[in-house]
Amino acid sequence: MAHKILNRNTATALVAGALVGAGAALLFAPQSGRRTRQDIRLLADKVGNKAGAAKIQLQRSVDHIIGEAEEKILDAMNHGKEWTDTKMTELRRVFDAVRKTVSGEIKAA
Repeated sequence: MAHKILNRNTATALVAGALVGAGAALLFAPQSGRRTRQDIRLLADKVGNKAGAAKIQLQRSVDHIIGEAEEKILDAMNHGKEWTDTKMTELRRVFDAVRKTVSGEIKAA
C-alpha cells in the first residue's frame, strides 16, 4: 500500500512539475510561436514518456505487492492445513482410545 501511495505521489509530482515548467517557459521565453509550439510538443513527449515510465513502475510495484500477498496467503493456508491434519490425527487417536475403553466397559458389564 505504501508503494502505491509513493508511486502515485511521485507520478503526480512529476506531471505537476512538468506543467509548471511548461507554463514558466511560455511566460519567460520570448520566441516565435512556431518555436514555442515545437517546444510544447517536445515537452509533451517528455511528459508522456515520464508518465509511461511511472505507469510501468507503478504496475511493477502492484505486481510485487500482490505476489507477496499471494505468497503469505499460501503459506498461511499450508500452515493451517498442517495444523488441521495434526489435530485430526490426534482426534482420531482419542476416538480410538474412547472406543476401546467403552468397548472394554461394555464387555466387562
